[in-house]
Amino acid sequence: MTDMPAAPQHDHQTDANLSRVGPTIVGIGAQKCASTFIHAALGAHPDAAVSDPKELDFFSAYFDRGYQWYCSHFAHGADKPVRFEASPSYFYDPRCPDRLNAFDPTIKVVCLLRDPVARAYSNHLHEVIKGHIPPLPFHEGLANNPAYLEQGLYSRHLGRWLAALGRDRVLVMLAEEISADPVTAAQRVYRFAGLDDSHVSPVLHERRNESDRARLPTLRRALRAGGDQLRKAGFEDGLARLKSTSPVSALLRANSQNMRDVVPPLGDDDIARLHAYFADDLRQLPALLGRDSLPWESWRAVEH
Repeated sequence: MTDMPAAPQHDHQTDANLSRVGPTIVGIGAQKCASTFIHAALGAHPDAAVSDPKELDFFSAYFDRGYQWYCSHFAHGADKPVRFEASPSYFYDPRCPDRLNAFDPTIKVVCLLRDPVARAYSNHLHEVIKGHIPPLPFHEGLANNPAYLEQGLYSRHLGRWLAALGRDRVLVMLAEEISADPVTAAQRVYRFAGLDDSHVSPVLHERRNESDRARLPTLRRALRAGGDQLRKAGFEDGLARLKSTSPVSALLRANSQNMRDVVPPLGDDDIARLHAYFADDLRQLPALLGRDSLPWESWRAVEH
């Protein structure tokens, strides 16, 4: 009788090593709620490293690739005390909280929210920018993509994350408040991540147009490739200063087309239907956040 090969021994130390070179903090979305800003803010901090690319979608779309594949995206920052990635798909995928906990039960999470009506319209613009649909009116885009609504059910999704991780491991921020005071927002993230919050980078003052597309895509790709090389070389702050100079900022503006000038705005009927759809979920949200109110038009519609 042929001897059976010995079963492989499970190496818990290997598991631990994999976790240690993975992220220490993860942005979970929601989509179109300033995750790019948080990624840039942490990328500019000298004691933090961010994944390349920004969105790995491991716990949602690529979980079958395994921990080693995931951790390989943080190898360049293994010597940094803080490592970060942001994948908005995690927020509304019900599998993700338990998967993240099983990978490393100490990872912290940053959750970003925004008026769900404004977020739904921005989601529509994003789909047009990506070329997934032509510049249709919102209601036609919604008929094609129910995720515009599903992603905006914040109480449902956030409640799942809070139940799995506990409140101490979850920082919730509002995109509108980040936009109003980006430096203070970055400092909150730094403190939550365990970083020195006195670091202030020019990156924090950059304007990020979340609803534009390039008039000349080849030019934008070339500029971004050059920018990525400067970031990898540790010149994030210098790149931000370069982009703010008159010739470069003029070039960037000239190559940018605001999609709000291309796609029809939300109509009154659209807004009324969205307010009605999100109302029940919104009523539950302040209690989850420990707030009395929310700085959103959709919340004011619920109050009245």
